[in-house]
Amino acid sequence: MSDTTSNSAPAPARRIHPAWMLASGNALFRIRNGLFPVIYVLLALFTRPAQFMGNPAWDRIVMTIGVLIALVGQAFRLFVIGFAYIKRGGKKRKVYAENLVVEGLYAHSRNPMYVGNFLIACGAGLVYGSLWMYVLVIPFFAWVYLAITAAEEQYLFEKFGPDYEAYMKSVNRFIPNFRGLSASLSTYHYRWRTVLAKDYGTIFSTIAGLTAIVMWKKCSIYGWEAKKGEILAIAWLFIPWVLFYGTARFLKLTGRLQEPGDQTANPSAPAQT
Repeated sequence: MSDTTSNSAPAPARRIHPAWMLASGNALFRIRNGLFPVIYVLLALFTRPAQFMGNPAWDRIVMTIGVLIALVGQAFRLFVIGFAYIKRGGKKRKVYAENLVVEGLYAHSRNPMYVGNFLIACGAGLVYGSLWMYVLVIPFFAWVYLAITAAEEQYLFEKFGPDYEAYMKSVNRFIPNFRGLSASLSTYHYRWRTVLAKDYGTIFSTIAGLTAIVMWKKCSIYGWEAKKGEILAIAWLFIPWVLFYGTARFLKLTGRLQEPGDQTANPSAPAQT
């Protein structure tokens, strides 16, 4: 048998997730930005909000818990971005990373932004209250993040090899381990301008979305005439948040949110939204 070692192609990288999961993750990554708004619009068109177990008292408790979970998720995003932001969006709608970022919150969770996103989705689902949220939408969101994460992990494993494999073994995929957090953040200062520039849209979407769900829920369950006063009172909450969105966008477009002495964004890693 002839020796063909010198002419053979490099061996393919080891697959760390099933092919079908990687295919799903890469496909979902390409459409992820438009996927969730579409899901929520379809949910509003074809389902109705409901009270938890048909009990108004229990529903108020569950709605309060849902709002708190969503706000915790949003706060967690702001915490992550302020200390170690990872550039989002991939490259040509594909997973992309120039460097392996393992500092800041990424020393305690490999996907902290997805943790925040999922908490927001779960919180909104609890506020909405429809059975479809519990049996279909929230599990669907969980699958989307799991599949996208698998695609990102495969990419990073192929690009960074042993370094990423060691990172996978030492840091949880999702659930943060906060042990040693103060030491991880000791060399950082909180970049509030970066936070506002990068996440003002998500802040607005989270608050405005929760507000709209509460209004729609009251109208759907009790009727416009019965809850007209309450619905209109809640609608006033949109005014400060619209002003916030417009102001933040203006500051960003005029360059007023650039960090002092900072000319470039932090190194990128897997795209996270």
